[in-house]
Amino acid sequence: MVHFLCALALVLLSPAAARPGNSEQGGEIYQERCVLCHGSKGQGWDWDKKIDRPPVPVPNLLEILPQRSDGYLFSVIRDGGEAVGRTRFMPAFGFNMTEQELKDIVAYLRSLQRKEK
Repeated sequence: MVHFLCALALVLLSPAAARPGNSEQGGEIYQERCVLCHGSKGQGWDWDKKIDRPPVPVPNLLEILPQRSDGYLFSVIRDGGEAVGRTRFMPAFGFNMTEQELKDIVAYLRSLQRKEK
């Protein structure tokens, strides 16, 4: 019986058992932390509306989302651009975001992708 309860606890506490990303929550987080560089709808840096320009071009997320897995998006948001072979100007947010918040942002990005189709 003890073994069964331990196994059940492991299953319930495993990452696979965690809830999936919530795009609505992710949208709120995106508006707080990502919109400045990536734009309100993932369109990238708005060169016409910004005075200062970033040191590197900020991509239109809608163009790159179809080419990126959820795992990749999760990693680049959590660990920053250098972690996935990209620019260091994409900061790591994992130090002050929970795993669930990261999943929520990925779900929000996927919802943007679906709206574009």
